[in-house]
Amino acid sequence: MSLLVKNARILNPDGKLSDGKNILVERGKIKRFFELPDETELNKDHHILDCKGDFVVPGFMNCHTHLFQCFGRGLMDDIELAKWLEIIWKFPELFSEEAIYYSTLIGAIETLKTGSVSVAEIIIPGISEDVVAEAITSTGLRLVYGKMANDYMEGSNTPVRSTEKSLQEAEDFYHKWHGKNNGRITTKFTFMGLPAASKELVKGIGELSRKYGVGIHTHAAEGKTATMKVRERFGMKEIRALESFDVLGEATQLADVIWIDNEEIEILKKTGTTVIHCPLTNCKLTDGLSPMYKFQKTGINIAFGTDGAASSSNHDLLLEARTGAMLQKVASMDSTSFDAPSVFRMLCRGAGYSGFKNPGELNEGDPADFLVLDSSDSRFLAEESVLNNLIYASTGKEIIKDVIISGEVVVKNRETTLISEEETVLKAKEILEKEKHKLL
Repeated sequence: MSLLVKNARILNPDGKLSDGKNILVERGKIKRFFELPDETELNKDHHILDCKGDFVVPGFMNCHTHLFQCFGRGLMDDIELAKWLEIIWKFPELFSEEAIYYSTLIGAIETLKTGSVSVAEIIIPGISEDVVAEAITSTGLRLVYGKMANDYMEGSNTPVRSTEKSLQEAEDFYHKWHGKNNGRITTKFTFMGLPAASKELVKGIGELSRKYGVGIHTHAAEGKTATMKVRERFGMKEIRALESFDVLGEATQLADVIWIDNEEIEILKKTGTTVIHCPLTNCKLTDGLSPMYKFQKTGINIAFGTDGAASSSNHDLLLEARTGAMLQKVASMDSTSFDAPSVFRMLCRGAGYSGFKNPGELNEGDPADFLVLDSSDSRFLAEESVLNNLIYASTGKEIIKDVIISGEVVVKNRETTLISEEETVLKAKEILEKEKHKLL
């Protein structure tokens, strides 16, 4: 059945509102906009969603996540980074598949209810890819999926896995998942990053990317010590190394990107590579502060990701974006840096999935992936300040009422429609109580 969204006020990237709009959705896409009365459409057998003057915006793209880590939230805080990494690598041993399912599901529900319509979920070896995919897709979320390849132990010069086996697993992962769930699962060829990879592995990932026309996703220049070790092992700066291994380009996304210089920034610009800002994790793990304001001035594509809750404690992309915007203003000492319209577009920019013609806008033919915001909230007293207060004063949990993905209402009046959040939380508590001793 088609969906008719009535009485919407569409928020545009320039902050202006288009009043009295009605959105007709068919086959998961926006067919057309029109103004009432339109008796032809009103008399058809549509499913009706009446916004009653609430604001409608495009859905957010959470471009770097590890939702499976959710059970680690609050149990891995205030420890040395080396210890934190040791625990993360042991997640497949510490938790049962049932625990990983509910850990992922809790994260998926949280990210969905706070406005993300797509997640780029990156898992580590040993985590059940079937369990994670089932948990995420059961909520209605779109999934950009990646399994991190590695052949070195992170931060050392010690090979731990066969390069050939790692590349074969990456290719098998693509064949198993790409295009599944009626096209709502897509994949990326993913490796952990240069601290955990050989030159041969990285070049092999690049070859697979070109062979299948699928992009690349990895971490880059995240920690200062790890970045220095990469330079020692490969004899060049990290971004320069990635360029020389032929894995940068418009189809590549790099998460974090902190410890780089102006020469490397120019490489990112030249290659059209997208960077993904995860400021809460970078702060909490003391990775450092990425010079995203320089990327913005240079014209590099920027998107946001909430990373894993074991490091960021957060799945709310609006909170992530607000934090990032505030930090970049201070880092640059420029109050015009990371302005609200730019941040809004960054929230809507997909690093993998994005069928939108223009990020931040809704147009006919776009996927019917959008959010309904509570216009009665006290943050939205003045129409002229709606966009600014969305970015600088709001969290998704506070102001998002409904979430529509591919024309399906998956959150209605702040409640998930495809899965019971209450039952999920109760079951997750029960499982974590039984298994948390292995983490503590």
